[in-house]
Amino acid sequence: MQLIAGVRRTLLVVLAAPFVIPGALLAVTGTVGETSGFAGDDSGNGSRVLAQDTTLSQSANATTPMAEIIPADRMTTWNPGLNAVGGIPNRTTIYQTLSPRGGSLDDTAAIQRALDTCPRDQVVKLGPGTFQINGGGLGFRSSDCTLRGSGTGALGSGNGGTRLIKADRDTNRSFAILYAGNNAAEFSSSINLAADAVKGTDSLTLASSPRIAVGEIVLIDQVTDNDPRVWWGPQHNPPGGGSRRWFARQDRSLAQMMEVTAVSGNTITFSTPFHITFKTEYAAQLSRYANPVLHRVGIEDLYVYGGMGGDGHGNIAVALCAYCWVKNVEAHWSVGTSIGFYGTFRSVLRDSYIHETPDPNPGGGGYLVGLNWGASDNLVENNVMWYGNKNIVMRATGGGNVIAYNYMDDAFGSYYPSQPEAGLNAGHYTTPHMELLEGNYSHNYKGDSFWGNSIYITVFRNHLSGLRAARPPLDTYKHDAYPYKDLQGRTAVDIQAHGDYTNLVGNVLGFQGQSLLRYNQRGYSYAQNAWSYELLGGFPRDGEVTMWSIGSQQAGGWTWVPTTYRTQLRDGNWDWVTRSQRWHGIGGAVGSGPPRVIPDSLYLTAKPAFFGSNPWPWVNPSNGTTSILPARACLEQGKMPTCMIE
Repeated sequence: MQLIAGVRRTLLVVLAAPFVIPGALLAVTGTVGETSGFAGDDSGNGSRVLAQDTTLSQSANATTPMAEIIPADRMTTWNPGLNAVGGIPNRTTIYQTLSPRGGSLDDTAAIQRALDTCPRDQVVKLGPGTFQINGGGLGFRSSDCTLRGSGTGALGSGNGGTRLIKADRDTNRSFAILYAGNNAAEFSSSINLAADAVKGTDSLTLASSPRIAVGEIVLIDQVTDNDPRVWWGPQHNPPGGGSRRWFARQDRSLAQMMEVTAVSGNTITFSTPFHITFKTEYAAQLSRYANPVLHRVGIEDLYVYGGMGGDGHGNIAVALCAYCWVKNVEAHWSVGTSIGFYGTFRSVLRDSYIHETPDPNPGGGGYLVGLNWGASDNLVENNVMWYGNKNIVMRATGGGNVIAYNYMDDAFGSYYPSQPEAGLNAGHYTTPHMELLEGNYSHNYKGDSFWGNSIYITVFRNHLSGLRAARPPLDTYKHDAYPYKDLQGRTAVDIQAHGDYTNLVGNVLGFQGQSLLRYNQRGYSYAQNAWSYELLGGFPRDGEVTMWSIGSQQAGGWTWVPTTYRTQLRDGNWDWVTRSQRWHGIGGAVGSGPPRVIPDSLYLTAKPAFFGSNPWPWVNPSNGTTSILPARACLEQGKMPTCMIE
């Protein structure tokens, strides 16, 4: 069924499948790839020279170090969000200041009137207290307005701050609290490309006169049914079927949103380069949106609670919006992606705390953050994502997106709590591509291919611990006999079959002092009994815990594709099983890749302000040490992720 994002009176639930390791796996002995070294065994080092981490500040356009460690055809230019236009504007002119009506009185209409009449570059300010939101929720209908609260209040409740509560959630389960934008799934016209739109260039030629205006946001896409880069997988309908238009135009999962900067005849020039080549062989087209694209809409300094509606709704849904932002927001207890970006261009989610759902299960109700529908060149930075089914999903995204310096933890399914779900993730619907995941903490990286593959994803300088925190109340959670404990499916990196051309550089896997787990209670027992470095050829032995799992295929029933590792670039990663930094190159054995310089960042030129006085980069892959990640440290102090800004 088709996602209708940002439409306030359309309910859609997108079905997905649980990430449950099959029962047969509990006792399977598969043919494994090279395994080497338990914790404490230094055999992995041998006489190999370990490259030391170099800490020169490099920008995403400083090509020398990056070209050395990641080939140019496997990466793009990452200049996300509002970085290219000076950052998020600080609007100071207050249009209206509103206070809650009090008690159970509805505040929806008063806030909506202010949003509808908000002048350009002004602010609708909400005072402290609880605002009751009912019906179809709130919605921005015009550009250049900020909805700003008076702060998020006490962490976890919003007390003392500005609270937007879905007051009718028990009787009206169909809507989010706040929508920004329009339906990203409707198009007015499509024009064929006259020639391929080539990766790295910023212009294309159309087959006919476009009548396109400078400043317009458009979508470039192509049919992917027969594109060898794309794997839809057995869970999808055949070409032409409904599942192939959930988050993309029919059968066109390879897409990118772009902003027009010049029109000369049939030649169109854009503000960003193509992140991947769109081919006329596969009917590449430029499509114009049927609905207005909002620009520069801001949502700031709020606590929101209880959004409903399922996937496409949740707490806050931003759709068909360019240069928009959600900043310093606490989004709590939603059914539906809590904060979702649907067809957004150069937009930002930052400095926010997104957490908890009553439905931590597959199907979209329990996802915390989502980028969808060709969303391109967005920035998700310095957030906390905790206690959901999947911390983040990226579905048919358009490349150039940066997911950076977030704390992601405790992803789980309510009925399979002994198996970790997806933490850091760039998938869950084909074909995200050329996305950067930098500097995050997560219990795992999941190269999720259940609904098709992701390609050319760069996983850079993250700490992937291989163990969920089990923060209260999850430390005592059980489903039947199964405890909340990382007993089965425990790994730091899990790249599923067909997740091709991933770049994994400068990450730390596991943690010093990690230990094997066991559990023995009435109705269920399991014991981990061995560490392994990597599994490339088959499922783990019963009780085995690995740092790298590359090749499992969940879609269509559990199988293994043993060639998956051949396209993976793994260089300069430290793991706490072998206690070493290892260089594989592309698809090679340990030592196949020469040590190289690892830059500080692939999109930043200097330490970001939210690190305060703390060291940056915070992940050191030369020796496996990690320092302070602000988002995590602030959460542990009971504060929002900006607590370390000086």
